[in-house]
Amino acid sequence: MDSLNGAWLNRVCDPAEMTLGAAVAQALLAARSHPEVVDVLLTRLRVESEPGVVDRLLELLGAVTPAERINDVLQPYVNSDNPRIRSKALKLYACATGDAQWAMQFLGHSDSRFTANVVEALWGAKSTPELREFFWAACGSPNGRVAGNAVVGLFHLGDPRAIDVLRRLCRDESPNVRASAAWVIGTVGWIEGMDIAVEMMKDPNPNVQRNAIQVVRRLQSLAGTAKRAPVSPTR
Repeated sequence: MDSLNGAWLNRVCDPAEMTLGAAVAQALLAARSHPEVVDVLLTRLRVESEPGVVDRLLELLGAVTPAERINDVLQPYVNSDNPRIRSKALKLYACATGDAQWAMQFLGHSDSRFTANVVEALWGAKSTPELREFFWAACGSPNGRVAGNAVVGLFHLGDPRAIDVLRRLCRDESPNVRASAAWVIGTVGWIEGMDIAVEMMKDPNPNVQRNAIQVVRRLQSLAGTAKRAPVSPTR
């Protein structure tokens, strides 16, 4: 690609022209040789009114640049009437600020997508007592995705409560929560949870079964890699 011309920009911004995965790949490739790609995307975002294109631009910006760089332009989208756009903007804002106290307001939000996105965005935030408390509180959500993302956050912080919470979620009465709990086992690579994942393969809910099967395969792969790998000092 010789330049970030208008035709390229239109292609990556148009959901009908290019899938999100392909557009992100194109944007990342462009960013390697064209540092101005972020400014090009931001310029388009500021003048764009089509919700589908705005949504795509937020996705692309989140993929190619640290959220801190675009924090100043997010406010109009955080307050958008479009739930998808608002959800994406909130996730980017949470990632940019790492503000757990600000994020607390979304724990009881009527749209669990907002909460789940904010929780996920804080996975990489600096460890603080407030962040631990936020993840701990989110673990109590009746929504499986929110609770699952919160447990992942506790694992990232090395919080010893994470395993006990995960064991409890694996036995939750809600199939949605159990399915998310199985996903968490695989996501954090909790090899010690293999027996639990195997047992969850017998769950009466097909979604739980499917997730558990995928997790067992992942853990078996991780365990095999660990056995073959040379011993290295604990980080």
